[in-house]
Amino acid sequence: MPARIGVLLEAGRGAAGRPAVHTGPAVNAAFLAAVRDGGEAELATLFHEARPPKPYTLTPLLDERDRPARGVGERVRFEVGVLSDTLTAPVLLALSRLSRTRVANCHYSVAGIEVLRAEPYAELLDAARSVRRWTFDIRTPAAFFTAREEGVRRVRPFPTPEWVFSDLYRRWNAFGPPMDDETADAITGNLEAVEHRLVTSEHLLKAGAPTVRGCVGTISYRVVGQPGADAVLALDALVRFSAYAGIGDRTNIGMGHVHPTSP
Repeated sequence: MPARIGVLLEAGRGAAGRPAVHTGPAVNAAFLAAVRDGGEAELATLFHEARPPKPYTLTPLLDERDRPARGVGERVRFEVGVLSDTLTAPVLLALSRLSRTRVANCHYSVAGIEVLRAEPYAELLDAARSVRRWTFDIRTPAAFFTAREEGVRRVRPFPTPEWVFSDLYRRWNAFGPPMDDETADAITGNLEAVEHRLVTSEHLLKAGAPTVRGCVGTISYRVVGQPGADAVLALDALVRFSAYAGIGDRTNIGMGHVHPTSP
């Protein structure tokens, strides 16, 4: 089932107290090492080698305000989103064996592993409401990258409704019960952005590489016209799913961490 797992960390003795400015790649490396060393080497390889959409998401190191950690505070965390029904248990088991970890230049002891939320796909659908407006609070930079066949690789930082919901639809169909074409038609024909307070922010994807830019802040979407009632429910389920899947590309490197809300 989709699950969100929190890994609470405390700075170890003698560790550099200030996290790196960008911790997404380091958290990815620490997570894969934890899964491998926790007895799930094949799963770590699967995570590393899987083509998008990957079955997991990660945040960078976060502070108590759910923002990327910047200060010298002793307690930080990162969160893992698991999107496949069969993977939650082995990920939890591997993480439960973790006592210490290193993220970039900081050494941490593990203060706790917690399942923050978990909902089977069927429950996400059952809990869906016939609402027509949603707001995403984007906590880490979200962006969409052009494909190789689209020419020079470019970054598209603005979260247009079609890109956001089409990406969620693709991930849902990859790991959950497939949604129908009516939902896909509503995504391309019945959604619009109604207001936003967004700024661009930098994010590191790979050590030594240039940073990329994505949007953080809030954006609201609404349904226009009259799509089918089932499609509106499916859109709400996708919004709830975003709490696990994130939005945009490179969510396994800490991008696109969101908190969705609806009236």
